[in-house]
Amino acid sequence: MENNKEFYEQYKPLVDALLDKHAIEVTVHNLSEVSTFTEAFIVAIARSDIHARTLKETAGDMLDEMNLPHKVEGEDSSKWCLMDAGHIIVNILSKDGNDYYRLDSLWGDAPAAKFKDIDE
Repeated sequence: MENNKEFYEQYKPLVDALLDKHAIEVTVHNLSEVSTFTEAFIVAIARSDIHARTLKETAGDMLDEMNLPHKVEGEDSSKWCLMDAGHIIVNILSKDGNDYYRLDSLWGDAPAAKFKDIDE
């Protein structure tokens, strides 16, 4: 359990920034033991299309602060945006996008930690 705590702790600034912008929920999947393409798979749920843009900007700013170059897919999509920073993948989804894509279910065999907006 201690290793998991250390794993999640390194992503705390990114998670906190998304929650500070009132993401409904942020889930951090630890893929370090089950995947070769990435270490952390982060899913953040937005309240609306406008809110999704805010979360995308926030995640991008945090990745820049962490000195992690990243590519963005689906930047203009209202349902799903993926930010690939190599060992971290950040997904920003609308509520509809989350219901449709169900990304959290892809990694059911990996440890995960969910963080919720305290104002929710």
